[in-house]
Amino acid sequence: MMASAPSAHRVLEHFLATLDIGVTHITRCDIRDGWSVRFDACETASLHYCLDGCGTLDAGNGHRIALQPHSFVLMPPGVSYRLESAFESPTMSVDRARLGSWSARETAPTVKVGEAAAGVEMACGELRFATSTADPFRMLRHPIVTRFDGPAGLKDQFVMLLAESAQPGLGSRVLIEALLKQCLVMLLRRQMESDDAELSWTAAVADPRLLLALEKLFEHPEVPLSVQRLADLAGMSRSAFAAHFERAFGQTPMAMLRAVRLHKAAELLATTTLQISQVAHAVGFSSRSNFSQAFHKQHGVDPSGFRQRTTSRQRVGGN
Repeated sequence: MMASAPSAHRVLEHFLATLDIGVTHITRCDIRDGWSVRFDACETASLHYCLDGCGTLDAGNGHRIALQPHSFVLMPPGVSYRLESAFESPTMSVDRARLGSWSARETAPTVKVGEAAAGVEMACGELRFATSTADPFRMLRHPIVTRFDGPAGLKDQFVMLLAESAQPGLGSRVLIEALLKQCLVMLLRRQMESDDAELSWTAAVADPRLLLALEKLFEHPEVPLSVQRLADLAGMSRSAFAAHFERAFGQTPMAMLRAVRLHKAAELLATTTLQISQVAHAVGFSSRSNFSQAFHKQHGVDPSGFRQRTTSRQRVGGN
């Protein structure tokens, strides 16, 4: 039995916010008929959305994924792959390293091969995590494939992006990032509702036994919580809950709680004038020194430095 969708979706959104997921190395790929391009493996999971045309994503080990407009593929980390035109046996092939940092922050670079009229156009990117939280996609072993052209899809929302793909310019990177992130969230929601979810933590979020514990952890991280208290909320023994949680999320309940608290702390530092000690108390830390040490380990800067950096960025952005 799946937990109520609104509650499960809310927990999923909290989890993704704690991870602070972004999309980097955004690229448009334009592979014309008769050509294929092999890309090096990405360190994190990668996202691939078919904008136009037909082709194939070959992930090796027999995973040949047919691409049509609005196909979306979530690729595991560490897997090299090949994008091919619709031809069964493209006659021309090139190898490309994955694109690294791109100097133009608002535009997306295009990898184009071939000159034929037909082909396949893709929007691609890699997941990035702004904090040191454990990467939950590292447990993914096989590509996850879905389509977004039905009533609950993205077809109508991205008419502008399809037009943009024909002549990319200022803002194309932002549009593609928005598309890929929305696709990812919708894919994860579908995984929550699936009986054979590829990601163990999407199934855990949808598990009614865990929902109360996860809601408490994500929505009230400031209250004193222990593994036993969370296990009681889940109606499980302490050892069974701890094992189930770590198997699903790849980290212990207390490690997740700390990440949630530190994410909330960063939000308070950026949006309020609370003193550092008040922020520490507001997110459940008993002392400022423990909070500062944990915050520095997670964010690479102490709370005061983080606030100063954030304030400076906001001041520059407001000018």
